[in-house]
Parts: sequence; C-alpha cells; structure tokens
Amino acid sequence: MSQANRRRNATRPHVQVRSILQGTLRGLAVLSLIGLFAAAGWWFNQALVVKSWQIRGLPESMENAMDEQLKGLQPLDLVHAWPSRLRTHLLSSMPDLAEVNIARRLPDKLEIGATMRMPVALWRNAQGTVLLVDGQGSAYRPLKAGEMLDLPLLRVEAAELDAGVSLLLKLKQMDKASYARLSEWISEDDGWKLNFDRGRCWLLPRDANAMQRMQQVIALMQDRRWKNGDWRVDVRATTRWFIRKSKLGGMV
Repeated sequence: MSQANRRRNATRPHVQVRSILQGTLRGLAVLSLIGLFAAAGWWFNQALVVKSWQIRGLPESMENAMDEQLKGLQPLDLVHAWPSRLRTHLLSSMPDLAEVNIARRLPDKLEIGATMRMPVALWRNAQGTVLLVDGQGSAYRPLKAGEMLDLPLLRVEAAELDAGVSLLLKLKQMDKASYARLSEWISEDDGWKLNFDRGRCWLLPRDANAMQRMQQVIALMQDRRWKNGDWRVDVRATTRWFIRKSKLGGMV
C-alpha cells in the first residue's frame, strides 16, 4: 500500500466522527428551537386566558345560562376561546339561541351578542314528543316540563313543517286575531284543517291555492254577515264553498 493511501485510510474515521457530531448538533439545535417555540406558544396561550365577558341581547335567564356555560369551559385560553369555535359550542348547547356573535378584546375579554329564537308553533313528532318550532320551520328543542306556551299545535309530517309554518306566518301577518285564536294546524289527506276556539274551523286546499283561499276566508270573515258568528268554513273545492254553524250545524 502506498504512503498516500495509508494517509487517506488514517483520516477516514476522523471524518466519520466529525460528520456524526455535526448531525447530532444540528438535531439538538432543531429540537431546541422546537422546544423554544412550544414554550413560547404555551406561555402566549396562557397569557391570553379570558377572564371576563359581556353578554348583550338576551333576557336575564338566558344570560345566566350562557354565563354558566362559559364558566364550565374554563380555562378559556386562546385556543378554546377562539370566536368561531366558541360560537359553534354555544349554538349547539343552547338551542334557544338563533345567532351568536363573539368578538375578542385583548388581552382577556369577550364581547358576546346573541339573539333568541322566537317559537311560532308547537309540533308533535312521530315519537310523540312536542317540540318548539321557529319561523324557519325548524323544530329546535322539546317543550320543557311545566313550560306553558300559548301557541298552535302543528299536526303535520316532518316534511310538511316548512309549508305549514310558512302559511301559519302568513295568517299571523294578515290576521293576528285569528292567529291568536288558532289551536291546531292539521294536515289531512285532502287539505289543511285549521281549528280555532269555540269550534270554529277552516278547511283549505293543500296546494298552490292555499294562500289565496286563506286570504279570501279572512276577508269573508270580516264581512258583517259573518263577523260575529262561529263558523266552519270549507274552501277546498274550486267551484263551491261551504259555511256551517260551528255548534248548531246546518248549511248556510
């Protein structure tokens, strides 16, 4: 073996050791940076923990309920108090809320504005549970034990909720007095049946003519001939309407 080859072989282990040391040092440097960033992130997250909040737009009972929800989520650090994440949680855990808007005020405060759903009817589902229904036709929560709401009961299939609520709201808009007297809105094979107090009843077609017929019945009931009576009105047919006394019977 030549002298040059012997020198190259002698230096090769030193090169390998130096390469290993350099790789180890680079790995330690990367780990140190990761640890540093993790520690800084943890400190930053803890430094921005929410300590107070202000709630607007809710009645006192709902404000107290939301306050308890927020207390139960403590600690509300930067991650858990992220507005979109917190909004999703509040809407899912408090079904009476229609909307929630959350603004973060650094370093440690939340400003929360919320609106309530307004129930317009009750609905009994296939399982027999009575639920509250809002103006969008969403059945959003069961009626609570002891909860007394003077609202009409929808006896319709789930697929008919939107159509039923849409007509119900039109009735409320056109004739608030009739809406206040309405006790049941029923889906039958041949139309809608509206039961009011004192035995009064309207029978409407369940098609595109329902809105127009309802307007016509409202106008008819304002006529002095019919205004003070208790009538059962059937306007499902296109050629002939039927008006009967609600208690005495007999056709007019």
